[in-house]
Amino acid sequence: MRCGTALATYATELANTININERHNIMKKLLTLTALAGFLAAQQCSALLVNESRTSGYYQFPGGEFTIQSVAPDPAFNTIYNLYAAVATLNGGFQTFCISETATVLSNPKIATLDPNGVAVGTAWLYWQFGKGTLAYNYTAGAGRVASAWSLQNAIWELQGFTPVDAAAAASYVNLATTHFGSLANAELPNSGQFDVAALRMTYQGAVSQPMLALSPPLPDGGATLMLLGLALSGLGAFGRRFRV
Repeated sequence: MRCGTALATYATELANTININERHNIMKKLLTLTALAGFLAAQQCSALLVNESRTSGYYQFPGGEFTIQSVAPDPAFNTIYNLYAAVATLNGGFQTFCISETATVLSNPKIATLDPNGVAVGTAWLYWQFGKGTLAYNYTAGAGRVASAWSLQNAIWELQGFTPVDAAAAASYVNLATTHFGSLANAELPNSGQFDVAALRMTYQGAVSQPMLALSPPLPDGGATLMLLGLALSGLGAFGRRFRV
């Protein structure tokens, strides 16, 4: 018991002998981590300037596929674009679908940002497969692709909690999601990072345009880096209080 007490006393005394320079070095390292955390967060939500369009043979009004293209060369846009299989791209842009059936698609160009919230897990699962070219989907432009796009669009509306325009068309993809997740209720739960799919939130001159789906670059280490940086930020306050000079 005395040995344990002596060791504890020695550890306390040793900690108290840490010189001011060492304390400042610790603070500098934590501040560097803070800056890095901010940089990574900014990279995840940086705004894009995009145009949105449709091409005959890829959609059926009011839903179906839309094409999102960058207005000018943009590495951030390319990072997203490169996540797609060739069959899910067109004219330098990627193909996407409406998330809701209530908002209006506004004019170009639009300011767009990725938002991990607002996408059902069933929607994310289906769109992730679409974007990777692995979904049971007719990727050949024409009547077959129009039919597939119409079915997937209606399924997305239903999984997002809206009433589909064509419930019969939605059934095949809704059934796929229901089978995969065990129930429709489960497929309608939030994605919560299970699939790298986000809502593409867009505005035109400050007005909100119809949100679309987009594949999303995953955080480094699955988000572990930012989690550790978050812990470092918590520690920053503790060290600041402990080592204030």
